[in-house]
Amino acid sequence: MSIRTKIFFGCISLTLVTIFVGFLAQNSQSKLNAAALGIYDNAFQSMSYLRSAQAIILGISREIAVGGTNTAVFVDQLQSTLDALDVARERAMSERGAALARQLQAAVSELQATLRDSGASPGRRDFEAIERTFDSAVGVYASDGFRLRQSAEALVAETRLKTFVAMAGSIVAAFLITLLLSRAIVPSIRQAVGIATAIAGGKLDNRIDGARSDETGLLLTALATMQRSIAEKIGFIEMLMAQQASSHDVEIASQNARFETALDHMTLGLRMYDGDDRLLVQNRRFSEMFDGEDVLASLAAALPERRATSHRPEAGSGTYHCRLADGRTIEVSQEAMAGGGRVVTYDDITERQRTEARLHRMVRHDALTGLPNRILFREHLQSEVAAVRHPARVSVLCLDLDRFKSVNDTLGHPVGDALLRETATRLVGTTGDAGMVIRLGGDEFAVVLGGDAPGADAGALAERIIATLSQPVHIEGHHIAIGVSIGIAQTVDGSETPDELLKNADLALYAAKGEGRGTYRFFAPEMEARVQGRRTMELDLRVAIADGQFLLHYQPLVNARSGAVVAFEALLRWHHPERGVVPPGDFIPLAEEAGLIPDIGRWVLEQACRDAVAWPVGVKVAVNLSPLQFQYRDLVADVEGALRRSGLPPTRLDLEITESLMMQDSDATLATLHALRALGVRIAMDDFGTGFSSLSYLRRFPFDKIKIDRSFIRDVVESEDGLAIVKAVIRLGQSLRMDVVAEGVETVEQKTLLCQAGCQELQGYLFSRPQPVSQVAEIIRTMSMVAAA
Repeated sequence: MSIRTKIFFGCISLTLVTIFVGFLAQNSQSKLNAAALGIYDNAFQSMSYLRSAQAIILGISREIAVGGTNTAVFVDQLQSTLDALDVARERAMSERGAALARQLQAAVSELQATLRDSGASPGRRDFEAIERTFDSAVGVYASDGFRLRQSAEALVAETRLKTFVAMAGSIVAAFLITLLLSRAIVPSIRQAVGIATAIAGGKLDNRIDGARSDETGLLLTALATMQRSIAEKIGFIEMLMAQQASSHDVEIASQNARFETALDHMTLGLRMYDGDDRLLVQNRRFSEMFDGEDVLASLAAALPERRATSHRPEAGSGTYHCRLADGRTIEVSQEAMAGGGRVVTYDDITERQRTEARLHRMVRHDALTGLPNRILFREHLQSEVAAVRHPARVSVLCLDLDRFKSVNDTLGHPVGDALLRETATRLVGTTGDAGMVIRLGGDEFAVVLGGDAPGADAGALAERIIATLSQPVHIEGHHIAIGVSIGIAQTVDGSETPDELLKNADLALYAAKGEGRGTYRFFAPEMEARVQGRRTMELDLRVAIADGQFLLHYQPLVNARSGAVVAFEALLRWHHPERGVVPPGDFIPLAEEAGLIPDIGRWVLEQACRDAVAWPVGVKVAVNLSPLQFQYRDLVADVEGALRRSGLPPTRLDLEITESLMMQDSDATLATLHALRALGVRIAMDDFGTGFSSLSYLRRFPFDKIKIDRSFIRDVVESEDGLAIVKAVIRLGQSLRMDVVAEGVETVEQKTLLCQAGCQELQGYLFSRPQPVSQVAEIIRTMSMVAAA
């Protein structure tokens, strides 16, 4: 019988034993499952429903005992009791239990019928018999459940015993089958392994008997064939080795030729020396790189002495730079060889060094001005602070160009770049050797003054810089005048870090710009507190937008002839939960710096349009627009959306802009103004007359209305020149078909003169201070009465 057949019968036997054990386990599992389901479906469920019905009866009994008379509720609860008893009866585990359930159903049904027919509440005695029957039923059901549990435990014990017996039988059967297979197969396999081991050890004359017809016989036959094949291959290999020995010299010559070709095509020069420093190999690139004994002497001088340490393989290994007389820099690298000798390579790194130097400068210098940038600034400042000794001081001047953005926006970036280059030239000329001038980025520069440098007086240098940069610049035909604000920070005891100095200089710069620009300020500790206060207010502003802390007040514009209200100007107010009402002058500039004006402006537009819808049809609303709203947002879409969502007609909305917006003179600004006009809204120029080119703005855009600034109105009574200017503006507006509004009217005399001059509309405290929207209707009514009188 073959090994395969023996293994097959062994597997069949083990399979039959496994099937038998599995059958016993499945049968036991089915019985246990049936017992478990019986306990759950009959014992647990029937007891649960029976106790539920008992609880309902006890609840009704308690309600009646305390005087409950809700018969309809009792009837519904008794119906629930009947449903639960029906389930308990169906799942009863004995005839006695089912009989008690039916008895309870009859008693409860009779009680339910009595309540339904008579409507009178039953007495306590009506429930006592039912409660006793419930107690009997609960006892019977519990006894039935206990018996079912005992039968299940007996079944579990029986199943466990059968399982242990089956497992023991299967283990014995498996052991016997394994023993029989081992005796039938292992001796033959052991014989084959012994022969294979001998062949692997080099013994190729083993006597192999392959007469058997089973798998062992086939294996022995294969081993005999393998033994003959190995002997033949060994003989063939010995013959090849003899042939290859004769061609070895030819191969060495070919390898040498390839080696020489590789050496001659290297990009590096190469020399190889033996242990006595005799030259063994030199490639063609070396000869091309160097010519003459002077060059070779310079190269040799760059290498360390080797003869005294030639017995050490690592002696003299390393890389060295050699500067030749012709200006080239050669990187010489040598590596010691095992057994003595060395390999030296030569690389011309002249161009690489030049490239690295250019990159080093590019990384640390500004591409536009050629000045050091922030990286070199930080490195230089670090070294200056580390080297300063008290009482000498290191000074950092932070510079910010005044009005540069206006130049860049109006004249273009090429002119702006040329202005920055000219500024850098003037700064370097003014500073001289006293310090380093740095461009930090944009229109920001810095100067670092060393404590021991000549002319290191930071205040005097700041004055010279302000005077120099205030001089006009002529670029591409443009006459440009800018200024500069400077913040100065100095070391005190040498413990300051570069970051601290730069931060302090920035704070001082911020203070200089806040005090009117074109000046300088030294850092003082209280500056940081002021900046922190502004930062806190900025955070509060962001919260105010989210929490709806803003509100609008409205000031009327009246018709100069009739005295009737024609419009209200929307004025923003901020009611801070802790500070109270914050004046616009305190938070509007900060909102502009923080970039919050677009969001605030959008809210003002939306709220003003919603408020104005409720006013009389002839009353308009005027909303001020910040120049920043033209830069950060799609203003046209914001206005169109506010009108659409509120339902306010565009003709009832006036948008007021200041002359600072027109100073930008950008095509985008004019296009936005024309697009707003196309919506149907009216455009007014606010604070007319305060700019340098007010008349030219009227030519660039056809405004619907101009508002004379209050500074002119204040002098119309006392000054004939002031009145003449106002009259001229009114006549100009009339000739251009523009409405003219006088702001800041506070006295009757001012009103009379303005009416006589032909001003169409008036605004000021004489008529009303800004009021909440709740007072608008009263203002309109009062002004109408005054006009009618």
